[in-house]
Amino acid sequence: MKELNLWKFINEKIKEEGNVILFIVADSSNSSPGKQGFKMAITKTGEQYGTVGGGIMEANLIKEVLNNFTNVKDNQIRLLQHDSNTSLEKSGLICGGTQTIIIKRITNKHSDLINEIIERFKKREKCLLFVNSMSLRVKQYSPVTNKIVFNVHNVNDYEYFEIYGLTESAYIIGSGHVGLAVSRIMSILGFYVTIFDHRKDVFTFVNNKFADEKIVCKYSEVGQYIPDGEMTFVIIVTPQHTGDKAALKSIINKDVKYIGMMGSKKKIDTVFQNLEKEGIDNKLFKRVHTPIGLEIEAKTPEEIAISIAAEVIKIKNLSLI
Repeated sequence: MKELNLWKFINEKIKEEGNVILFIVADSSNSSPGKQGFKMAITKTGEQYGTVGGGIMEANLIKEVLNNFTNVKDNQIRLLQHDSNTSLEKSGLICGGTQTIIIKRITNKHSDLINEIIERFKKREKCLLFVNSMSLRVKQYSPVTNKIVFNVHNVNDYEYFEIYGLTESAYIIGSGHVGLAVSRIMSILGFYVTIFDHRKDVFTFVNNKFADEKIVCKYSEVGQYIPDGEMTFVIIVTPQHTGDKAALKSIINKDVKYIGMMGSKKKIDTVFQNLEKEGIDNKLFKRVHTPIGLEIEAKTPEEIAISIAAEVIKIKNLSLI
């Protein structure tokens, strides 16, 4: 989980060096490479974690910080324009669009806050990360219109809210070779990964080091472990159609962001027909992405995992457009 690792990095570095500079992309538009919510931490010795978009823009920001680390202006916001002809501050890029960056100095006085953020992520407790010109703190979660909200009046008067403590979660049902490969790539992408199987001793389940949780249960019971929500992505890759049917029946009524099921057209039709005979409304099957993944002629478990991850990324990011 990238956000958790960011704060672990910050926690470690303020103990070693006293402080770090944190960049938060508060807002972005058009083709800006730094998207809203991106973060990067930099130490005075040049170590860094995360990104605000890369390229010459990021290189210039890092150089600027390292050349005058002690005197970096705290609590400022910078509006960068990706256009060489603009009268605003140029980012060095020419891709079009803008991005607004909040700059915060994190010191030992933030230790309790950092530890609270880390614990929130470990316990998967939803909260709000709140940033303004005066403070950086965690607030009790209350509903907001979007995952990230940024209101700005001027460089000294702004508010940034981000839903924190939770990350997108991949619930992978079936721990065979494809399940293992999907676990790996979803972990790399920063998802919280939960893997399910009814076989506790299968090699690919035992040796799955990418999953944050492993649950042994019947496929018909997986629904009780999978929450509703915009951050929930369900990936069904069991080794048999009976497992697919049981798993899909268990979660088909859930309000989740994504449901995908692996299988040939014949197998999928069989699963749907059998579930319809058991009383499942066939309109619900339209929610299921199947055959799972983007079509890239995938053959191996790793290639299939990439196609699945690509489809999940597409669905996840549609809400951000």
